[in-house]
Amino acid sequence: MHITRITRLRTIACIYITGCLAAFPIMASAQAPPQPVGPVPNARQIEWYHREIIAFFHFGMNTFTNDNEGDGTADPEVFNPAALDCNQWTGVLKRAGITTGILVAKHADGFCNWPTKHSNYSVKNSSWKDGKGDVVREFTDACKKAGIKAAIYLGPHDRHDSRYGTDDYSDYYASQLSELLRNYGPIWEIWWDGAGADKLTTAYYTRWADTVRRLQPQCVIFGTKNSYRFADCRWVGNESGFSGDPCWATINPLSIRDEPSHIQELNHGEKNGQAYIPAEVDVSIRPSWFYHPEEDKRVKTVAELWDIYFNSVGRNSVLLLNYSPNKDGLISSVDAQRTDSLRYLINTTFQNNLASKATVKAMHPRGGKYKPANLIDGAESTYYASAEGFSTDTVTFNLGSPQVFDVLMLQEVIELGQRTTRWSIDYSTDGKKWIPIPEATDKQSIGYKWLVRFKPVRAKYVRLHITEGQASAALHTFGIYKQPITK
Repeated sequence: MHITRITRLRTIACIYITGCLAAFPIMASAQAPPQPVGPVPNARQIEWYHREIIAFFHFGMNTFTNDNEGDGTADPEVFNPAALDCNQWTGVLKRAGITTGILVAKHADGFCNWPTKHSNYSVKNSSWKDGKGDVVREFTDACKKAGIKAAIYLGPHDRHDSRYGTDDYSDYYASQLSELLRNYGPIWEIWWDGAGADKLTTAYYTRWADTVRRLQPQCVIFGTKNSYRFADCRWVGNESGFSGDPCWATINPLSIRDEPSHIQELNHGEKNGQAYIPAEVDVSIRPSWFYHPEEDKRVKTVAELWDIYFNSVGRNSVLLLNYSPNKDGLISSVDAQRTDSLRYLINTTFQNNLASKATVKAMHPRGGKYKPANLIDGAESTYYASAEGFSTDTVTFNLGSPQVFDVLMLQEVIELGQRTTRWSIDYSTDGKKWIPIPEATDKQSIGYKWLVRFKPVRAKYVRLHITEGQASAALHTFGIYKQPITK
């Protein structure tokens, strides 16, 4: 009788517990990690995103002929940067907080900035250092010394070489590519410009991409047009420094291949794109890519660079900012001063997250280690995730006391794919009356980083509304900031 009673109680307990778990399925799987959704970045792309700003260096024969697009007939003797100092270049980058530099090793005029074995149209036939100079070597050595990642632009288009567009040219280009990737240490990105390169087939790029992957497997490929199959990052569709809003990291690869008729897709990406190929935003600090003395007074202002930063890095992209070394082989002081000031604005603005001490509550928390407070802990390794099955959510930040701010930042866990597809921000002084921030209303993409500027507001409470998503939310950072007052 006693054993029967115990058995009956155990049965009732099991039925009760099972019923509770059925009634609360979220609690039963509270700590299960979110699963990736759609295309996701590879390791090269994740590392690329963290560079945020990359420097471009357009320097070569065009610098000395005062051209932007040389025809490949200039005499190599013209090239003579008597005071070339790549350590000065990397010093400028260090002060600007830029960790990667891309050197134009060969532009479309075909002149080679290194003593290539495969062409006489190079520095070895110039008067510079009696033909014994090597710009690529000096650049990569300076980068190594400064802790800067070195990268290469090797122009596919070539106006000097009569073999351009033939199988023989494919051999020539492959040989030069191999020469650069074998002899100059780690190359972190290879830049394949699409301008003028329409005669080069995808078959050629297939061979060249194999060379990159074999010799430098961690090298990011900037791909356009017929190199679309191998692109880790894409052209943004303009040279003004602005990504679209939204700017999805995903895109259909054929939109890259058919570039002229898909500028909109390049600029905005495609929410349901088949491949993860985010945008790299190329823009020059001067009106031209190469140095022209008459443009010394037309260097972009700090305010213009600040706008570009928010509309590139702040729109889920990486900024590729061009410097134009002069005939002496140096970056002009005004260019350096402008990017020094840009770095000051970045560091000063984002050094203090005014939400870092907030109390954070979410409507649909996943629970466990994916807690709402992870959004403000300053660590990318932790993140907040909404409960499985909830692609919408509301997260409220009680700041404790009123704060004045004019910038906000959201960062998604990009390893888990594009998840949130519509969101808004509002604020309140009392937690009852809520006022939307127009510039942060009905936004769509987030990705690696999304920044919004607006007129200063004063609030004790801030709310993030996730109103649409392809899966449960996964965000590692939410921040509000105040820009410094500048003259």
